[in-house]
Amino acid sequence: METAAIEKGEGEAFSLRMRERQHRRLRLVSHLVILILLAVETRALVTGEYVAAALVAIILSSILLTLRLNAKPGPDYAAAFALVSLTALLGYSMWSNQGLYSGALIAFPTILVIAGLITSERLFWGLLTLMLITVAVISIAAALGYHSFHPLPMGLQRWMVVSSILLLSAGTIVWLMREMRCMQRSLESEVKRLRCSQAKLTHLAGHDALTGLSNRASFNSHVARMIEMAGQRKGCIAVLYLDIDNFKTINDSLGHSAGDELIQAIASRLSQVVRDADALSRHGADEFVMALADVEDLQTAIRVAQRMQTVISQPFEVNAKQLFTSLSVGIAVFPDDGTDVDTLVRKSEVAMFQAKKAGRNTHIVHQADMASDNHDRLDIEQALRHAIARDELELFYQPIIALRGDRLIGAEALLRWRHPGYGLLGPDRFMDVAEQSGLIVEIGEWVLGQACREAVRWQTEGLKGLGVSVNLSAVQLRRNNLETVVADALASTGLGAAMLELELTESMLLEKSDQFLQLLRSLKQMGVKLAIDDFGTGYSNLSYLQRFQVDRLKIDKSFVSHIGSNEQNRAIVTAVIQMAHSLKLEVTAEGIEHQLVQRILTSLGCDHAQGYLFSRPVEADRFLEFAKAHSSIA
Repeated sequence: METAAIEKGEGEAFSLRMRERQHRRLRLVSHLVILILLAVETRALVTGEYVAAALVAIILSSILLTLRLNAKPGPDYAAAFALVSLTALLGYSMWSNQGLYSGALIAFPTILVIAGLITSERLFWGLLTLMLITVAVISIAAALGYHSFHPLPMGLQRWMVVSSILLLSAGTIVWLMREMRCMQRSLESEVKRLRCSQAKLTHLAGHDALTGLSNRASFNSHVARMIEMAGQRKGCIAVLYLDIDNFKTINDSLGHSAGDELIQAIASRLSQVVRDADALSRHGADEFVMALADVEDLQTAIRVAQRMQTVISQPFEVNAKQLFTSLSVGIAVFPDDGTDVDTLVRKSEVAMFQAKKAGRNTHIVHQADMASDNHDRLDIEQALRHAIARDELELFYQPIIALRGDRLIGAEALLRWRHPGYGLLGPDRFMDVAEQSGLIVEIGEWVLGQACREAVRWQTEGLKGLGVSVNLSAVQLRRNNLETVVADALASTGLGAAMLELELTESMLLEKSDQFLQLLRSLKQMGVKLAIDDFGTGYSNLSYLQRFQVDRLKIDKSFVSHIGSNEQNRAIVTAVIQMAHSLKLEVTAEGIEHQLVQRILTSLGCDHAQGYLFSRPVEADRFLEFAKAHSSIA
């Protein structure tokens, strides 16, 4: 589409230049005819031919008026009128003087030459018809005796008239010849320019406009030839899929122009790594694909990947800032991983995603089981898009018990998916897919609303004071509408804000933006409680406990489950409980499975607990039964 637009623009520019040149020639012809008519007018006045002088004056006035009224688009009409007028005037001159003996007759071919070269074909045939009619009328009139024509005797006057006409005709033809040579040179220059433009367009059709690297189509063609040659020689090639780590953060922070500059710098560095026989292409905004020809073995491809990572790890200078980034690389090899371009690129991309999951800034070689994992992942994503509409998502609830008094105080809502093919799935099977696809936003809103509705149901069943805890995703926190979503869920269900607790992970609290701080303050002002889930497994930091005004710490089960036999875990749990209480925070221990652990936590002053000792996560109706059975406690 871009190429077609460029070609159209080039054609329109050339046509415009040709029209301007044509208008210039026609204007000159009009002026030349005016000069001839002025000469004829002068001669007519001198010789006393006042009727002819009046006729010439009328024609002159008409031509000048046409030029005046059509200064821009009108030279076509002015020249046409001038040529027709001149032909008619010559015809009149021949009729009133010598007929076909007149020297004016030799001007007809010149007029036809001019008309054929610079005016329309219709005007040319019109002038020729007018000339033939003039000759025919004069001849018939002479033959029938209606009019007699007598040639003037040979002399100086006749010589001057004929010579003037010949010289004028010759000058006009010479001028037209020069115009034609000028047009030829212009056309040659235009052809040369068009060839250069075509070469540029051909290059653009096969290359990325930003980096100058091969685009996808050109790369595929090149690699297809490499595969064919490698197959003939029983050789091996490697395809490396490269993704720039954290490029979106750089692009969003510094702007797209800085992002483009970084992409160009990275492309330049990668180009220095490849050999002439290799292929390098930009496949996406922050993705490159490299094909290595004549690879001896897999280790050669790995060494190239490591070299590229080393080259890209050096700082980049963009907008007077030093930027650091890295590469995640996936590797696929011909013929082991595939025998065509699409398969090799796809499998190297799958391996690249595995490198991303492995922590970025690394390289992963494609393995056979990656394809099935990727296929399952795609199936899950497609099915997850319809899970809410098909009522396949469900909340299970795990009781939260107050250790002192053994009272039921609430439950944590845990998402499950009754997949039609895979059965009941826990969040570990689909949550990553939901977050990466963006579906977590819609799912999170559904979870929040459903949990609030269920908590209201508990209240109507007489289970007063039971709260519900809901886990938040980092994706939800980065959206600008979480406060509205929470407020709508509370308003639509009628649940009191104090009965809702939102659980955050420690990694979420690393966000230091003013917008994030304002969000948490707004939630607190609403009356919603905040808890830090899996405390101790992330970036534990005492400062954010005060800054974010959390209400509860939930100690991860990895510290709790072996507290009876592991002195170090016991010391950590003791320290966390004491620290939380000193900050006026409550503590919930997760993963309680044995009464010994319960007794130890109670002795340490832990406030609440949840785990299999009390109940596994159960469906809403079963939790309601559990809660009613413990209503005397509740």
